[in-house]
Amino acid sequence: MKCYVTGNSPFARKVRVASYETGLFDEVEWQMITREKRAEIIPGINPLGKVPVAILESGDVLFDSPVICAYVDSLNNGPKLIPEKGAERWAVLTLEALGDGLGEAVIAASQEDQRPGEKRSQGVVDRQAGKTKAALAVLDAAAGDFNDPPLMGEISVACALGYMEFRDVVPGWRDTYPKLATWYVRILKRQSFIRTAPD
Repeated sequence: MKCYVTGNSPFARKVRVASYETGLFDEVEWQMITREKRAEIIPGINPLGKVPVAILESGDVLFDSPVICAYVDSLNNGPKLIPEKGAERWAVLTLEALGDGLGEAVIAASQEDQRPGEKRSQGVVDRQAGKTKAALAVLDAAAGDFNDPPLMGEISVACALGYMEFRDVVPGWRDTYPKLATWYVRILKRQSFIRTAPD
């Protein structure tokens, strides 16, 4: 499998962490590209123009991160990142969706905040900030019950938090959401997160 990623995308990081956690990281041909290269290369592979995107040996194309992570987990002979059945499966997938939604909100807020003054929409920033704070409050309440070692839901959440901190979207969030912050400090010590930190 060849997988196109950028260094800072929380969704690309999610695929890299999942691959590492399943022991498959070195089986993937990682194509680390710049934002400029993404605009040039990726629309011809993924019509949405987004990373991550994977090309299988068969030539089939997979996008986006939930699909690629599920595919990686399907190749995993060890403990699954996504339980195969039962209530736990749906809980993990729902937490993954919440983590992905947090990632989308902080990306949108960060991009809008970087626009020139006259083009910047405070309404967009406020809407995304509202989504972010609501997600963080739910995650803070749930953090004490997170899986250890992490499953796909926790991986998604941690990657979103990593991007949020990298762009400083919610300054001081660790003080406001202490249970989530305590969990986040622990998960960052895993090699999968050390090796995939945003640059």
